[in-house]
Amino acid sequence: MSRRTKRKMPKHHTYFPLRPCVKHYSHNHPLRPIDQIREHEELVCSGCGLQVIGSTLMCTKSDCDFLLHKSCFKLNPLLLHQSHPNHFLQLLPTPPRNANFFICDACNDYGTGFDYHCSLCKFNLHVGCSRLPKTVNHMDHQHLLTLYYSFSCIDHNITSFVCDVCGQHLENKLWVYYCDKCDYGIHSRCTIPHCTDHMYDSV
Repeated sequence: MSRRTKRKMPKHHTYFPLRPCVKHYSHNHPLRPIDQIREHEELVCSGCGLQVIGSTLMCTKSDCDFLLHKSCFKLNPLLLHQSHPNHFLQLLPTPPRNANFFICDACNDYGTGFDYHCSLCKFNLHVGCSRLPKTVNHMDHQHLLTLYYSFSCIDHNITSFVCDVCGQHLENKLWVYYCDKCDYGIHSRCTIPHCTDHMYDSV
């Protein structure tokens, strides 16, 4: 019989005294606030799937790897997003219909954690995608890029869109960042690493 290796806990100077535990509806065990997770520890949030740096909440069970950003812990259970204005999106702790993953309608990438979901439209949104800014500076372009929820929102006459970073042809439903001065555009997946580096710094 194989033996499961216990999680190696990060070493901090702030574990003691222990802080009070809290509960979150997405997890069965109590969570404890932990300060100053360091980048080299390479821990990933069980909610949004992004790397955890700084303050977080970690499961108190030594054989459980569940942890959350403080901001993911405080997410609203219902969200009315501009990309899906007719229905509220419900925050699901796991992919819908007992699936192993969901496909995000913003970036077309999969997710295994929290999902902003519309059951009527079968619409799914990563937590990280739900927080993408309306404008962003990108390292590969000199002008501010604006977020559009499909390339037809830029101009109804556009019939195809190719990402200027990766060269991929995009479906019309996917989100893009675009500069109308230069006709330069990239899809959100190529932009996310530049948008989310400091997403959780202030929480």
